[in-house]
Amino acid sequence: MLNVGFIGCGSIGRDHIERVRNTVAGGRVAGVFDVVDEAARKAVSDFEVDAKVYGSAQELIDDDAIDVVVVASRNDAHLEPILRCIEIGKNVLTEKPLTKTSEESRKIVDAEVAAGRRFVQVGFNRRYDPGYRRLKAIVESGEIGSLLLSNCRHYNAAPATSYYKTDDVILDTFIHEIDVMQWLFGENYAAIEMKIGKRNSLNPAPDLDEPQLAIVETESGAIITVEININCQYGYDIQCRLVGESGIVALPDPAMPEIRKNLAITREIDPSWTARFEESYNEEFKAFFQSVARTGGPAAIPTAWDGYIANITGEAALASLHDKRRVEINIPEKPDLYK
Repeated sequence: MLNVGFIGCGSIGRDHIERVRNTVAGGRVAGVFDVVDEAARKAVSDFEVDAKVYGSAQELIDDDAIDVVVVASRNDAHLEPILRCIEIGKNVLTEKPLTKTSEESRKIVDAEVAAGRRFVQVGFNRRYDPGYRRLKAIVESGEIGSLLLSNCRHYNAAPATSYYKTDDVILDTFIHEIDVMQWLFGENYAAIEMKIGKRNSLNPAPDLDEPQLAIVETESGAIITVEININCQYGYDIQCRLVGESGIVALPDPAMPEIRKNLAITREIDPSWTARFEESYNEEFKAFFQSVARTGGPAAIPTAWDGYIANITGEAALASLHDKRRVEINIPEKPDLYK
C-alpha cells in the first residue's frame, strides 16, 4: 500500500482524494497540502482520512512517510513540486497540463533525462478512457487503414471556474484533444490555426471569447478539426470521429438509459467531466499505483514528454488565436528516455 501525498485540495484535488479513499486500491491518503490551509483540513475531515496536513508542498514531498505525490494544484504551481520530486527520486502523478509553458515543461523533461529515468506521469486521463482505448486499438489494428481526417467536439455546459478566460479554452480544455489526438494518430503535429466563432449571447463572461475552432495538420498531412464550446448549455458532450482510408470509427456515447415516450426517444447527457470520465480517472490512478508498486516507476503513458508536446502545441494555438494566422509547430527530437 503506497502512502499518497496530495498537493492541492480544490475541486479536482478533492475528487482524487475521494477516489483514493473509496475506489482505487493500492494507495492510501497519507498527507495533504493546500495554500489555503482550511481547504486541506476540510478535505481530511470531509473524507474522513487519517492524513497529516502539511505546512508546505516541499515539507510533504520531503517526508519519508510519503511514497508518491499527486499534484492537483493550480496550473501555475506545478513546476517546483515536480522538480523537487525528481530531485529526491519520488514518483509523481500530476494533473494536466504538466506546467503552464513549454519552457517550464522542458525543465522537467531535462531533469528526468539527467536522472536517467522517469518519475512523472501526466494526468491526460482520456488515454485511460475505455472508448478512446478502443479507438486506439482499432487504429493500430489497421482495420480502417491510415488516418486521413478527424472531427472532434469538446462542449461544456458552462465554464469550470469564474476566472476562466479566452486563453483557458486552449490551455485548460482543448489541451485534452491536443494530447489524445496526437496519441491516436501516432505522429507529431505540423501546424495549427485557431478561429473564434460567433459569440454565444448566453455567455456571461466578458473575458471569454468562444466557441473556438481548431484546425490541426499532422506531419503526414492528415487534418484534425476540434470544436470547443464552453457555454453549450445542454451538458458535457465529447465526440471524436476518425476517418481512415477504408472506414470510419467514432467514439461511443456513454451508456445511458433510453426512454421512449410521447413520440420521442430521449436519454440523458452527462452534466460534467467528472461524471463522463470517472472511469478513466480511476484507471489512471490504478495504472500509476500498480506501476510504481511493480516497477518502481510511473505508468508508461502519458509521459513528461507528452506534456511538453502539449505545451508546445498549445502555445502555437495561442499564437494563432492572437495573431489570426496559421502557425507552424516545431517539435524537437525526442530524447531516448521517452522512445
